[in-house]
Amino acid sequence: MCGIALSIGPEADPATFRRMLAALAPRGEVTETRQEGGLLAGVRRLRIVDRERAVQPWVTPDKRHLLCYNGEVFNHHELRAELTRLGYAFDSVSDTEVVLAAFRQWGEEAVRRLRGEYAFVVVERASGRAYLARDPLGVKSLYWSRSPGCLHLASEVKALVGHGAPISEVPPGHHGWAGRDGAVRTCPASAPGGR
Repeated sequence: MCGIALSIGPEADPATFRRMLAALAPRGEVTETRQEGGLLAGVRRLRIVDRERAVQPWVTPDKRHLLCYNGEVFNHHELRAELTRLGYAFDSVSDTEVVLAAFRQWGEEAVRRLRGEYAFVVVERASGRAYLARDPLGVKSLYWSRSPGCLHLASEVKALVGHGAPISEVPPGHHGWAGRDGAVRTCPASAPGGR
């Protein structure tokens, strides 16, 4: 049971982000973070699959996308084989890397190919837009709140308490985008993601 936390936007505050991660401490043995202007992303992770190389947040080789992921994709071996045939080279044996490669290959359609329990956020680093997705049964949770100049996302409500903003949940089986304006638009995975 891992946990993810992100603060995205010009007002992303490192102290607030550290408190969010601290609230997720029971969810993993290691804390892994990436912090840059307008993007603070971290994971409390149990190191189960590919303990040394499946480090998160995962960043694509071209540095365009960042992934924070919690869960397990049961068909990741099949997806890896398909993506390898399409020209992707993998650096780990984890499903984390497969999730991001699938998103890069198929975009929003990727969630229809994933079989498992998951919640994840993919950030377009240049634009600051974020793509959110949650498994159909809602086994893994994903919450968000918005304060002026910042969107906060986390695996647990308690990581978002104290921001003084309403907390919303990404519904089971939903996916979509959080835009630069901070608005979060999701829809069922059977429909195209909200823009």
